[in-house]
Amino acid sequence: MKPKRARSSYILLLGMMSLLVVGAWLVYQVYAALTASQITERQGESIVPLDGTITQDALENLAGRRKFREADFSRLVFNISVATPSADNL
Repeated sequence: MKPKRARSSYILLLGMMSLLVVGAWLVYQVYAALTASQITERQGESIVPLDGTITQDALENLAGRRKFREADFSRLVFNISVATPSADNL
């Protein structure tokens, strides 16, 4: 006759197998999240790589822009009123 195993050994075996299944599922979910793309196909088609070259037209455009001095900014008037809550509105 075969000797009987203790009930605790079966519980330990079941716990280890459950831990293995949960661990494998967790590793798969992390892998799937890291490898999944978060952009749509339409966005992927719209994305074009930058070539990094600066054309002469762009440089001329930058040179021709208006330059502002501090005196120009001091002439601007900003009428900004900050509304504070009164006791009636609370």
